[in-house]
Formats: sequence, structure tokens, C-alpha cells
Amino acid sequence: MASKILYSSGRIISIQLILLFGFLALIGRLIYLQIYQDIFLDDQVFNRLDSQYSLLAPRGKILDRNDRVLAMDVKGYSVGIDLAKFNYHKDSIFFLAKILDKDPNDLMSRLRNKSSGYKEIKRNINYATKEALQEKRIKGVYFRENLRRSYPEKDISSHIVGLTDTDRKGIQGVELVFHNELQGEKGSFVGIKGSKNTKLEGNRIEAIPGEDIKLTVDLNIQSIAYHELNKQIKETNAAAGSIVVIEPKSGDILSLVNYPSFDPSDRRNLNDMGNLRNRATIDVFEPGSVMKPLAMSAIIESGKVDISKKINTSPGWIEFEGFKTSDFRDYGILNPSQIISLSSNVGMVKLCEKQDTKHLINYYKKFGIGKYPTSLMIPAREGHLPHESQFTLRDKVSSCYGYGITLSALQIAQAYSVFANDGNFIELNLFKDQYVGEIHKHRAIDSETNRLIVDMLVETVNSSNGTASKARLKDFEVAGKTGTAKETLDEVSSYTSTFAGFVPSDNPEYLAVIVLSGLTGEDYSGGRVSAPVFSKIMKQIFLMKDLEI
Repeated sequence: MASKILYSSGRIISIQLILLFGFLALIGRLIYLQIYQDIFLDDQVFNRLDSQYSLLAPRGKILDRNDRVLAMDVKGYSVGIDLAKFNYHKDSIFFLAKILDKDPNDLMSRLRNKSSGYKEIKRNINYATKEALQEKRIKGVYFRENLRRSYPEKDISSHIVGLTDTDRKGIQGVELVFHNELQGEKGSFVGIKGSKNTKLEGNRIEAIPGEDIKLTVDLNIQSIAYHELNKQIKETNAAAGSIVVIEPKSGDILSLVNYPSFDPSDRRNLNDMGNLRNRATIDVFEPGSVMKPLAMSAIIESGKVDISKKINTSPGWIEFEGFKTSDFRDYGILNPSQIISLSSNVGMVKLCEKQDTKHLINYYKKFGIGKYPTSLMIPAREGHLPHESQFTLRDKVSSCYGYGITLSALQIAQAYSVFANDGNFIELNLFKDQYVGEIHKHRAIDSETNRLIVDMLVETVNSSNGTASKARLKDFEVAGKTGTAKETLDEVSSYTSTFAGFVPSDNPEYLAVIVLSGLTGEDYSGGRVSAPVFSKIMKQIFLMKDLEI
């Protein structure tokens, strides 16, 4: 009996010693960690309790001249999958794929790459899509609130406004040029989280919204121009087209549209990347007869031609430097005004052959030809105006009726704004307020010369046989000029049709340039194809003004 008691007492003592040594080891470990591992412990506690995330900055709006929204941020949602909780049943996969517009096999492959973690499968869905997904109650599907870019006017203003990528970074148009101003500054939250990820306390730095960018564009005029261009292209089977409408006195661009266009809010059907191109500023072409008034102003101011003298254009064609130039028909004897109104190529050759090449080129430059439009800021091309040393005698006379040089629809508008501003060049502008620097101005031609040119443009539209009669308006006198240029590529010919004009002729409020390209049908002249569009647009603009009053 005594031996059993001693044995039990020994066991108790052994257990007590083990517990004592264990306790002493634990105390030692705690002392070691406190003295030598204090930074490590702080980091571990911080990582387990800290909540850090960034606060997205609302991107600035893009507005028209009347503060109507062309681009803005709206609330969106991202869809993600907790891979450890998700049910990989085929019904769930097919439902997700259908509602998120994804391929089921591709979605399954993406989700099976990992067995755990969080996988974002779709960004920037709208509230209705989120609600539809939530109603299904698929286990492991979660949502994160974010911001997405919205373009209320869709394809009407897309070539000016541009677009952003999925992270709302500007990649084209105003979105790209003013990305830094539009993007703002992200905010942040650093704090402590409790159970179920609730925020207990912390430091919040609010995001700073981006700046709003205000354009000179008038959305009403933009919409009118876009729809009229769209209709005319479909009626004529043109390949593409552009319209520029400006306010001559200020140089403000009121409308800049192209067709084909694209919807920056929905790019799923954007198969042709060429539709992203801003044709009005990028596409350059030989303008044809719209160049004749510019050349005529240089001819008048050269002093080498008697403006009252008549020119014999019979028999309707002329050979110069080995090349034959023809008119639409034999116009006979014409004065300079009739050479413009009837658009006689033969008449321009006879007038231009006497001109000094340097004199002509210098005058073209005064109208902005061959110069990059620096105030525009969005991508544009300067066109092609050859150097004096590259101009042959044939090139010289060809330039007077619009061949051998290239320019864009925007540059034609810039050039014709000189005629609408009493001979003064006023640089065109697309942005309002703080983004506008000093607008470049200079006198391009004499006021008296300008009056003579405007009279010729009025005759072109309003005379009984002028080429631009379809641009007339009932209540206002229009001044303008047509142009038609032929292009042959791989033995296939097509035409570019142009009209440039302003109204009223004596005190211009609006100037428009209409360009249709890739015309292959029977109707392809500027007078028959582009001039009517001018009339339709201006009727609606003036009606709109009357209704506002």
C-alpha cells in the first residue's frame, strides 16, 4: 500500500515540474518576443486588423457649350467569384455566361485555373444586371461597386469626345487629350476592421473629382448635322462623310461629325477600327473647286490680272504643259465672277498661268493651308502644300482648281472663315474658358478683295446657273462654293464631293463644310450631293433659333 502512494506522489511531482518548465518557457518566449520581435508582432496585429483601400475619384464631365453632358461617370459594379465557395454546376456557369455575355466554355476555363481565391469575371455591369444576378443567389458570386464611363449621346459626339478603357483612362479624343485634368485624385481609407469586415475607426481622405471640360460644340447643331449626314450617305451610297459647322466671328466649332461613327458606351459591335478615326480632322484629300476662291483672291491681289477683263474658255478644254484640263461644257467667254460661279477649270488655268508660284503659296498659307491646327488640341493633320521648289508650272495651275494639294474638312472650314470674317483669319477653337489660350488672328486678304470674293460666292449659289443652287435658303442669302475631286485607285474611280458656305452672306452667323467621299454612282458632284445637305442643316438651325426666342 505504501509503495503505491509513493508512486502516485512521484507522478504528481513530475507533472508539476513539466508544467512549471512549460510555464517558464512560455514566459521566456513572451519576454523574447516583446524585446526582440516587437516590430514583427506589431506588423502581424496590424495586418490582421488593418483595412486599407483606395477611393475612386469621379472623372470630370465633358460638356457642350450649354452644359449638356457628353461624357460622365456613373455607378457600376464588378462581378467576382470566390472560387472556394462557388458551385461549378453547369446551370450556374451557363446562367452567368448568358447574362454577362460571355462564352460558357471560356468562363469555365477561367474559373478552374485556381481552386481558391477571388476572380473578377466582369467589370462595369449596370444595376439591372446586378439585380438579375442577385435574384439567382448563386453561391460564391460577389459584387464590388465602382465607376464606369457613360456617353449619353453615343455615336453623335463620339469622334470629338473620344473614349476611355475599362479603367477609365482616356485613349482617344478629348478623353485622351485632357486625361490628367479629367481623372482627378484618388482618395484612401486606412483603419481597423472588426467582424464581418465592418469598419471600426480610421483615417479617410476623400477623393478629389476631376475637372469638367467644356467644349464649344452645340449639341443641338451636332445632332442635326449628324442625322443629315447619315441620311445623305445612305441615299448616295457614299463610303464616308464629315460635316464641320462653325461660328465664324468667334472661331468656335459648333459641330464636328463623321460617318461611319461608333458608340463609345457599347463597343461589342465595333468591328472596323477605322470607324474610330476622326475623318473631319484626320482625312486629307484633294479638295477640287472649293480651292478656286482662295486662288482667285491671290490672283486679284497680285495686280497681274484686270478683274474686269473677260476670259475666253472655248472650246471647253485647254492643254497646258502636256496635260489637258476640261470644263463640264463649253462656257465661252466668262468674267472672273462667272469663272467661280460656273466653276470653270479652263478659266482658272488661264488666270493662274500668269501668277508667281511663291505668291500663290504664300496666299494659301494665309488661309491656314498646309499648317497644323494648333488650337484644336485633338489629333489632326496639316495636309500637304508642296514647297515652292517642288511646284512645277503644271502643279501651279492645278492647285488653282484644287489638285496637287490636300487638306481636311476642318481646314476648308478654317479657310472659308476668312471670307466670312471680312478677310481676317481667326483660328478655330474647340474648347471654352480656361483651356483656350490666345486665339491667333491676322489679316489674310484685303477687305475689298474679300467683298469681291463673297459676291462671287453669292452668285455661285443664287444665280440661275450657279453650281451651288441647291444650297439656297428661302429667308437668307447664302454664299458658298462646290467642289468635286476624282480619285482613281487600282483602276477604280470614285469621287469626293464638297460644299463650303456661310449664311447670311452679309453678316455670317454660321459656316458649314460638307464632305462626302467614296461616291461611285451617277450623282457625285458637290452641287448635287453636298450642297443640299447645307440647306437642310441651316433650315433646322434657324428654325431652332426662332423657337428658342
